[in-house]
Amino acid sequence: MNSIKTDTENTKTDTTDLSILISKLISNAIPPASVREPASGCLSVMEECKVQHLPVVSSGMDYCGLVSESDIHAMPDSSMAVGGLALPQPCAKVEDSIFAVLNSVSQGKYSLLPVVDSQHKYRGYITPQSIIEELASLTSAEMPGGEIELESEDRDFSPALISGITENNSMKITSLLTQRSGAHGIRAFIKLSGHETSSVIQGLERNGYRIRNVRQGDQKYSDMMEDRYKALVRYMEM
Repeated sequence: MNSIKTDTENTKTDTTDLSILISKLISNAIPPASVREPASGCLSVMEECKVQHLPVVSSGMDYCGLVSESDIHAMPDSSMAVGGLALPQPCAKVEDSIFAVLNSVSQGKYSLLPVVDSQHKYRGYITPQSIIEELASLTSAEMPGGEIELESEDRDFSPALISGITENNSMKITSLLTQRSGAHGIRAFIKLSGHETSSVIQGLERNGYRIRNVRQGDQKYSDMMEDRYKALVRYMEM
């Protein structure tokens, strides 16, 4: 998905390089393992910190790979050093966007993703939970307001037109997410600054957009979404 902020009051934030967000999310709460660390020691750290992966680094803090619980369980001798394993090297770079990092985490199902600098030196790691929380903030997930889900052909989709229709009805778009729909279509999820969506919907339909779903964004719904978000965060902490 792509996220497009259209609120002109947030222009400074919108034009900020998203790689800055990555630096903010980097953690070093869990120390990386040395290449000389025995596998049993790495497993103890994973169990204590409730993660399934652990970064492995050299004495000079070069990133050597990511060891997993399954890698260790497959070893014939847990006293062997993890540096002897052929480790995969998934990682994010400090200059990556939050969307690139999210894609890496989701594809690999990692409990944490190491971050390296331009010299491939280990800088820390990012967790899926931290990405979820940052995306919730970026997409105004916790803000009240109506929501519209629509579809259109790729060639007809115009964020500027959608924003204009919204502003003509005395509201603004606080978040707009897009997703491919078939070979030539786009599905959009729009979050509005107000609750009343009927006039915006009429304007969108007059311009050929197909409305798939509408949520008026009343307080009861907002409370429910907040509960679901908190439940998701609790799940990611398990």
